[in-house]
Amino acid sequence: MSIRKRLQMELKDVKNISFPKPSLEEWKVAVETSLKGKTVDKLRTNTYEGVVLQPLYTQQSAGEGQAELPGSFPYTRGISATGYHTQPWLACQPVSGATAEEANENLKAVLNRGQNAITYPVELLANGARLPRLLKDLPLESLPFFIDLKGKQKDLLPEFQAVEGKVSGVLAEDAIAEWVLTGQIPEDTDSYFAEWAKTIQGYEAVSADLKTILIKTSVFHNGGANAVQELAYGLAVAVQYLIEGQKQGLSVESIADKMVFSFAVDSNYFMNIAKLRAARRLWAGLSAAFEADSEHFKMNIHALTSEVTETLYDQHVNILRTANQAFAAAIGGIQYLQINPFDHVFGETNDFSARIARNTHLILKEEAHITQVVDPAGGSFYVEQLTDEIADQAWAKFLEVDAAGGILEALKQNIVQAEIAEVFNKKAQNAALRKESIIGTNVYPNPADEVKAPKAAEVESYVVVNNPTSITPIKLKRIAEQFEQLRLRSAAFKENNGEAPKVGLITLQELKSYKPRVDFVKGLVAAGGIETVASEGCHTSEEAVAYVKETQLPIYCVCGSDEAYGELAEQVVADVKAAFPETTIYVAGKQAEELEKALQAAGVKEFVHVKTNAADMLTELLQALGVN
Repeated sequence: MSIRKRLQMELKDVKNISFPKPSLEEWKVAVETSLKGKTVDKLRTNTYEGVVLQPLYTQQSAGEGQAELPGSFPYTRGISATGYHTQPWLACQPVSGATAEEANENLKAVLNRGQNAITYPVELLANGARLPRLLKDLPLESLPFFIDLKGKQKDLLPEFQAVEGKVSGVLAEDAIAEWVLTGQIPEDTDSYFAEWAKTIQGYEAVSADLKTILIKTSVFHNGGANAVQELAYGLAVAVQYLIEGQKQGLSVESIADKMVFSFAVDSNYFMNIAKLRAARRLWAGLSAAFEADSEHFKMNIHALTSEVTETLYDQHVNILRTANQAFAAAIGGIQYLQINPFDHVFGETNDFSARIARNTHLILKEEAHITQVVDPAGGSFYVEQLTDEIADQAWAKFLEVDAAGGILEALKQNIVQAEIAEVFNKKAQNAALRKESIIGTNVYPNPADEVKAPKAAEVESYVVVNNPTSITPIKLKRIAEQFEQLRLRSAAFKENNGEAPKVGLITLQELKSYKPRVDFVKGLVAAGGIETVASEGCHTSEEAVAYVKETQLPIYCVCGSDEAYGELAEQVVADVKAAFPETTIYVAGKQAEELEKALQAAGVKEFVHVKTNAADMLTELLQALGVN
């Protein structure tokens, strides 16, 4: 018998081997054995949405969503049966220029490099750039628009009415989002929405294919909202528009047809996939409440990478963040996608960063082959159950808003703002405690990375509110800012004084003894722009005192192993404090209660460990080092 035939027979035998399927209980026993006595419950994770993530998901936990079909009600798996096969998402990267002519040339250039939509920032038009110049020689019959008009929708209607050629796509604004940003709501909303309805009808006369109503949930996300809140408030805004449109004589179907939902997508990969899938399901379900055909409630989704997760330092990590976010958006099923360039946080971008953002679309489409599979997340037990849970919680939250009188009343009563602030504070606290890592910011900072403070963020809104009622605005808040501000303070100190703020590290005994805690402290203080000066391993308190005398720094941190602390730390601290009573001393690592008390009695101010609030600690250090 030839070797080839023998191998074929052996492979056939391998295929026919059946392995016993372990039960869930057997799996739990195996896991708890590896956890050395801890229960499997220790592997559960709580999210900001209040969802408890399980360590294992099975077919039984996946719910009914896995039986739904793409393109069929309730559209959880997408509004098209063929996914991206027939209509890939539109790359909506804003293109600008110093003049209308320059912006037009820039757009033509990027159209040759993968852009497939006319996406100008409305600021161009608001600042006087004429539409004919912006659209010169553009193939309007094959290029849809995507422009967030940010309060200029009514004013720009005559310009779009004068366009020669086909106009399609999205020329929309979200008035309620603009009110949230500016903190002003019209006292007479009925009069506002009467004009709003006329404007919508004016654009319909330009083209029946235009979508003119934007539901910009990103304003809630950028204030710190979790996925459930973003969904619920977005639905409440959409329902408000449906109600206001009906008051003005518009049909529910005609209003729903003109809507586009714009969601922000952050780095919580699976949560964002579930959020987009749940959004379609809930919006389709609302059709029954308005006694409308669900065909008109096929949610069109614009996704925007999160501004909340952007960082000033180690800015190229933003490329990884936005790629992950764009990937989740594409898996979740979208029609429009905007990827912020990695230097977006600075308020200005360059050709390179814009090209990287644009090319991310192309890589996802052409190399990741997302467009070849309809609903790639479909059938994932984890995603299916997460979709169900997010949908249920978002619906409950939506009903709370409805019971409060709708989104406008909830905003006036500060309900929405307070709930969002509570979630943001939790996120900021977890970042401060370094329970959540921000690469290059609160963990693994690069001390050589130098940046300039970004331009002060301005509210980009052109909405005009007559006789306004003031509400608490929801402003953009980035999680990394609490560390960035400290680091910018240190950079300014270095520029003014010629050197960065420093703390000393008193290392005990051998390198292998103190290195782990030295690395920990270095990483922590570097997040605030503080440099360290470490001693050679000190084997006696006299060596430690000599090091302090040589360096003459106001703050020191003792670093060593637990064994070294037991043998030497108390004497070192006592002798250093005796020789230099004004010196502040910290100790790296949490210790047994008895040793901690002894070290505190010797003169230790505080113990620095993994549960230390890094932001508070760095603020305290900088203040003590004279960095104001």
